[in-house]
Parts: sequence; C-alpha cells; structure tokens
Amino acid sequence: MTHLLPDGYVARPATIADAECVANLVNDQSEHAGRGRPTTPKRVLQNWDHPKFDLTTDSRLVFAPDGALIGFARIRNVKDPPVDVFAGFVVHPDHSGADWLWDDLFGWMDAEARRVIPKAPADARIALVTGASENDWAEERELERHGFEPSRTWHLMQIDFTSESPGRQEEPELRPDGIAVREFVPSADDEVLVTTWCEAFANHYGIVKQPFETELEEWRQLMREDDFDPSLCFLAYDGDESTVVGLCVCHASAPGDPDRARISDVGVRPAWRRRGIGRALLLHAFGVLAERGIEGAILTVDTENKSGAPALYEGVGMRSVRANHTYVKELRSGIDLVAG
Repeated sequence: MTHLLPDGYVARPATIADAECVANLVNDQSEHAGRGRPTTPKRVLQNWDHPKFDLTTDSRLVFAPDGALIGFARIRNVKDPPVDVFAGFVVHPDHSGADWLWDDLFGWMDAEARRVIPKAPADARIALVTGASENDWAEERELERHGFEPSRTWHLMQIDFTSESPGRQEEPELRPDGIAVREFVPSADDEVLVTTWCEAFANHYGIVKQPFETELEEWRQLMREDDFDPSLCFLAYDGDESTVVGLCVCHASAPGDPDRARISDVGVRPAWRRRGIGRALLLHAFGVLAERGIEGAILTVDTENKSGAPALYEGVGMRSVRANHTYVKELRSGIDLVAG
C-alpha cells in the first residue's frame, strides 16, 4: 500500500517526457554517494523500452510542492514464470530522512509486485529483489526497515590499461590449443551467442530458465541499443568457427565513467571450463580496447560465483573498487525456481 503524502506533494506514474528529470534525480543521488553521474535521458528511455515494462503501471514519481522530482520507483516483471520481481528506487539526497517518502515508494513497490502472484505457479516462492551500494546507509536502513534482507554481494572490479597490463600482445601465446577468438556477426551469430550464453549462465545466481525464443528476443533487444557494438562482442570457438564455447561482451564506455569500457558478460560453456578460455577472451578484449585508446575496463562479479570468476578477474589484473548488495523480500514462501 502507498501512504498519504504531505500537503502539496504529488505522486503519479512516469511518462516519456519525464526521462530528463528522472536522469537528473539518479545522477544527483549517485553524485552525492561519490559515484559520478552515470546516466542520461536517452539511457533512461532505453531502460524503459521493454515489451514487458509499462510506465503507467510499473513506475511511480513523487514531486515536491515546488515541482521538483524527489522520488522514483519502478518494478520490472520480465521473467516467466514471474517468481522474481525486480525493483528500483531513488530518493533525492536532500530528502533521505523523510520516512514518509520511503514508506510511499516501498509500499507502492510491494503492492505492485504482489500483483504477479496469481500468475506464478501455486507452489513457487515469490520475491521482490533490489540492490544497494555498500556504505549507502540510508538505502540499507530503509531496505531493512521495509522487510528486505541482504542476499548477495557483488564487487565492481576495475583494470587500468598500462604497458604492463595483460593484453593483446601476449594473449595469442596464452590461448589454449585449438581455441580462437573472433568478432560476433549480427544476425548470423544471434542464435549461437544466445545458446552459449544460456549454457554458460544456466546456474548463475538469479537466473530463471526461459524459453529459447524469449532469451533470443531479450538479446536482440539489447543489440538494438546504441551502446551495443558487435566489434566489441567476442566469441571463442574450438576448431570449427561454428563450435562457439565462450563469449565476452564489452561496451566502449561505462555509465558515469566514459574513459573505461564496461564488460557486461563473460562466460564459458561448462564442458570447456578450466582450460583458460575465459582468460583468453578477457586478454583479447583488453587488447582491442587498449588499441582503441580506452583507458581501462570495469565489470561486476558475484562473490559467490561457483565458476571461479572472481579469481579469473583478479588473475588478469582486475581489482575490487566497490561492493554492492542484493536485497530480497519474500512475498510468498514456496519452491525456489531461481538458480544460485
């Protein structure tokens, strides 16, 4: 349930015209927390452009009497079955002490998330999932006050490219026998990329197995975004180019850090793990990025990743610069259909 707002404050769903003020709110809060200004109105609109996201039902804005946006919340119900509902929220730092505002946003997220319960299997566990940055005491306090519990820790890892950094110049001789790396070819490689990703991430925390066509459409949606560059999407193959065994997807700039690339996905199919393929993909990517004049790269890793990813990233020279936490609120107990 939402809560009664003080006189003069107004709440309503977002519209396309609100993208700029939402971007400003996100950036103000992020800058206050020392994380720069990571988003733009265009990026906000891309985030909203999903066939299963409806601004009229899945978003909420709260405005002060002077018209300033001080709070934003959204939910994303994109999985089938809808056993995990993802929530996001931002409160302007000048209003972080306003309990009524947190109560309104969290009450709205809870009520909207519960609407999925009839759509899920009767015996399935349903959870509302969100996150908070380490040392963001206001967010962590409010999450716990509203019934969320910490579930997972993720580390933002970073590397700065230097003449001593691992990279393309040494990568070929370190590549496992029979393994080569090539660029992704749009359309021709769509299905093999998605097949590889599904196998590589099948047991990754938070994954709910989806029909192949659903995953394919999700990837094609990502490929239509402006920051997707197929020349920065690398596939490892074993002998025959059609036998793709791993992938590394990079973006030329990271939100709030345009001088560093963002590596969004690194994965190897289970039957080919422990052969150095993930390392070869990363070294190849680092070399290409460095040749383009990009200063470094970042990625996010689950500290409890069972495939050994944290050690892999440390082994190629990456270091943790910040931690983020996943928080979960159980809406209904039952059988957990989520991997991890």
